[in-house]
Amino acid sequence: MPSKSLPPGFDKADHGLYRVAVEEWRGFVFVNLDEQPQRSVAETFDAGTVSLANWPLEDLAVGHRYVKRMQCNWKIFWENFNECLHCPNVHPELSNLVPIYGRGLMARHDDPHWEKHADDHSPEYSGGLRQGAETWSIDGKTHGPIFPRLSDAEREAGQSYATHLPSVFVVGHVDYVRSVRLMPVGPEETELTAEWLFPAEPLAGGEIDVDRIVAFGRLVLDQDAAICEINQRGLRSRRHREGVLMPEEYDVYRFQQWVRDEMRTADISKA
Repeated sequence: MPSKSLPPGFDKADHGLYRVAVEEWRGFVFVNLDEQPQRSVAETFDAGTVSLANWPLEDLAVGHRYVKRMQCNWKIFWENFNECLHCPNVHPELSNLVPIYGRGLMARHDDPHWEKHADDHSPEYSGGLRQGAETWSIDGKTHGPIFPRLSDAEREAGQSYATHLPSVFVVGHVDYVRSVRLMPVGPEETELTAEWLFPAEPLAGGEIDVDRIVAFGRLVLDQDAAICEINQRGLRSRRHREGVLMPEEYDVYRFQQWVRDEMRTADISKA
């Protein structure tokens, strides 16, 4: 069919698709709606993020993908992510696997009396997995080959986080990597996409018990989603005005400051 004639003076080159920046970081593809970002992806990971340099991220394959719609604002999920006061009641299984979480803490120095236990290297004070556990799985055991380049500290920690606000965090475990991506759908709805990544050859050869690994991670994510949705419903209360942060929620405060800073520097004319 002949193409439709264009109005006089109409140049298709002036009406193309919007340009965005695309950058690859260790096998992950990041899209930035700014055409020319001022910083690279690697430069914009959250403070305190580990490098995950000893994990072969580029060579891993997706063994399972989980997509979930949460009825909460994306910021509520990140606030929940940045504290563990909720862990003893919301995550009993995770608190059993990571004993310091069972105390409502994320790290040794979160305890105001940490000096009393400064020389105690048991996991409820120092962090890391419970005695005898190796990874995040239903039974705490590995169900595939362990990454060979990990340091002793990385193996003992049990989980190493790389966080890139506001969209993704990547967790290195001793036998797999887990990524969680967040996409706002509306003011009170967020889509969560989690992927479990494994060495490609053992995965293809059936050498990895994916189900026992995924079951634990999905349990934790579902628990987080449920409490975030309860939080969202509470924020709708006409009686609610504002909350109070506890000292253990220093990372929640830091996240809130990050949101404020981003809002101040954003070009609202493009919003």
